[in-house]
Amino acid sequence: MMAEASYTLVFQGGILDGFEREQVMQRFGQLFRVSAEDVEKIFGHPRVVLKRNLDRAAADAFLGRLAGIGMAVRLDEAQPATPDPLPVSRTSDADATREAPLPASVAPQPTATSQQSGASDLRAATASVVPTPLVSSAARDNDQPRELPFEFSGNGFEFFRIWIVNLVLSIVTLGIYSAWAKVRTQRYFYGNTRCEGASFAYLAEPLSILKGRLIAFALVLVYILADGFVPLLRIVVTLVFLAIFPWIMVRGLAFRNHNSAWRGVRFGFDGRLGEAYRVFLLWPIAGAITLGLLLPYAAYRQQQFIIGRSRYGVEPLRFEARAGAFYMIALAVIGIGVGGFLLSMLAGAVFPPLSLVAMPAAYLAIFAVSNVMITNLRYNSTALGAHLLQANYRFGSYAMLMLTNTLALGLTFGLFYPWAKVRSARYAAEHISLVADGDLDAFAAAQREQVSAAGGEIGDLFDVDLGI
Repeated sequence: MMAEASYTLVFQGGILDGFEREQVMQRFGQLFRVSAEDVEKIFGHPRVVLKRNLDRAAADAFLGRLAGIGMAVRLDEAQPATPDPLPVSRTSDADATREAPLPASVAPQPTATSQQSGASDLRAATASVVPTPLVSSAARDNDQPRELPFEFSGNGFEFFRIWIVNLVLSIVTLGIYSAWAKVRTQRYFYGNTRCEGASFAYLAEPLSILKGRLIAFALVLVYILADGFVPLLRIVVTLVFLAIFPWIMVRGLAFRNHNSAWRGVRFGFDGRLGEAYRVFLLWPIAGAITLGLLLPYAAYRQQQFIIGRSRYGVEPLRFEARAGAFYMIALAVIGIGVGGFLLSMLAGAVFPPLSLVAMPAAYLAIFAVSNVMITNLRYNSTALGAHLLQANYRFGSYAMLMLTNTLALGLTFGLFYPWAKVRSARYAAEHISLVADGDLDAFAAAQREQVSAAGGEIGDLFDVDLGI
C-alpha cells in the first residue's frame, strides 16, 4: 500500500498584498505568543520551516490561518511521509537558503504518520500555538458555502415600554440611571438579533458604564468651567482631549467587543495605542493639511484598524477593502453635494419655494448614499476565517427609511424614536448576511476551546465604557 503524502509548511518572509509587514509580525506574535525578538528572527530569515509531516487537512488549516494574518506561506509535498524527530533542521552552508530554528513555543512536535492519529497528535502538540482550523478539508469539500441572513425580531411597542422607562428614570436620577438604560437597550437589540438561530448577547454591567460616564461628565464640566472663567484654559482642555482621543477609542472598542458575544464566544479587540494615534490623530491631521485629499485614506486606515484588530474568540477578522474604494465614496458624495446645490439654485430661480425642498433633499441624498456605500463596503470587505460577511443596502429603500423616520420623529416630537430605531435595526438585519463555509457550531466550539486553553481573553481587558 502506497504511503500517504506529507507536507512541510515553509515561510520565506513574504507578505500578502494588502497587509503591512509590521502589522503581520505583530499579529503573528500575538496569535502564537512569540516574543518580539523571536518574531524578528523568524521574519528575518530567508527560509523557515514552520511545520513538517503534516497531513493534507492539517496543512490546509495551517495555510489558511497564516494566510489570514497576511503571511505568504507555501506547502512542500514529500512522498512518502517520514517522521522527523527534530523541530527544525539547518541546511548545509552550500545550500542556497537556510532554515531558521524556531523558538520553543512554536517549534513543531513529532506526529504519527497515519492521517487520523497524525491530525490528532498535531492538534495536541500545537494547542497553545495555532488555533484549530475553522473547518476541515473534508467539510469544505462536502459543504458548499451558504448564505445565512440575520434576523431581527423586536417591535416598536415592546421597545417603547423599555425606552420610556429608561427616559423617565434617567431624568429622575439626573442621568445616573442612563448606564442601566444603555444595558437594557443593548441587551434588547442584541437579544433580538439572530443568525442561524443563535442570538447575540451583550454582557456589560451597568456599573462599568457608569464609571465611564462619570469620567466623561467630569471632562465636560472642566471644559464648561474653563470656557466660563478661564477662556485660555479651554484651548488647553481641547488639546488634552485631542491627545487622549486615540486612547479613548482603543478602550471603547475593547470594551464593546469584549462585552459582545455570539454562540457563547466573546468578541475581542487587539488594537494597540501607537497605531491608534496614527489612524485617529496623525492621518486626520494630514487630511486637513492636504485640504481633504488624504481624508478618504484616513477613513480607510481607521476602518482597517477597527475591523482588522477585532476578533471572534481567537480568530481575527480581516478587512480586505482598498483605499481607492473610500475615494470613490468621497467623489460620489461631492458629486451629489455639488449637483444638489446647483439644482436648488436653479429651482430657486424658477420658483423660490422649491429651493426649500431641494436643499433638504440634497442633504438626505448625501446622507443616504454615504451610509449605503460605507455600510456595503465595510461588510463586503470583512471576513472571519473562511466565513464572509456581505451587505446589500439599496439607496432607494434606505433613503425612504431615513425620510419616513425623520418625518415621523418631527411630527411626534421625538416619540417615534423607538419605532425608528427598531425599523433601522430590522432593515440592517434584512440586508446583511453571513456566508458560512463550514459548520458554524463546530467553529464556535473550536473558539471556546481555544479561548479556554489560552487561559482567558487575549489582549487587554477594560472595565470602563467611555461611550464609543
